[in-house]
Amino acid sequence: MTRLVSIAARRPAGAIALAIALAGSSPAFAAPSPADGASPQAAPASIRPLVGVLLTGTLSENDAVVRNPDGSNASGALGGRYEAYAGAEFPIDPNGLTLRLTGGIHATAALSHTGGGSEHMTSFPLEATLWYPVNDKLRIGGGARYALHSRFSGAGDKTSDGLNATPGVLFGVGYRLMPHLQLDLRYVYERYEQASGGDLDASHWGLGLTALY
Repeated sequence: MTRLVSIAARRPAGAIALAIALAGSSPAFAAPSPADGASPQAAPASIRPLVGVLLTGTLSENDAVVRNPDGSNASGALGGRYEAYAGAEFPIDPNGLTLRLTGGIHATAALSHTGGGSEHMTSFPLEATLWYPVNDKLRIGGGARYALHSRFSGAGDKTSDGLNATPGVLFGVGYRLMPHLQLDLRYVYERYEQASGGDLDASHWGLGLTALY
């Protein structure tokens, strides 16, 4: 072997031949297979579409008084009744951290009208939240929310267009009931600014179900 190395050092072609010979004499290293006891690599997480519904309400008396264009007033809670949404969750980290993006519709309970009858407000909230798994069933989340096209209807089709939404903040807890069904509890801090001045509290809690596919 010493003589071969000495010859290879003087001749480049010999060095190449020696390298090939040594490689051929070394045992080959095969990739481990599941049969050898090594676990196969886990498949990457995929995007999960979702739909959900929530019952919403307030924990305290925070009725707002909204002035309509005709001078009449509507009063009541702006955070109540129900919400429906759809979107998707996007995996961010192998530890289970995900980004949830949704769009939905939120409708309030009836607001009393000074001229008699009632009004309802609807809005179309967009949400972006991060969800982190505490264990295999419990997740915690938080993020931002912005309500688009908030409009009033009812009581003679009077509409108050003088409300401007401000970015809201939400916090949530999710508990997995089944592989594709999650129970959600959340709190949203949300306010509206009136064109005539002042702001209105629309903060609310929510309790509902989310189906993830």
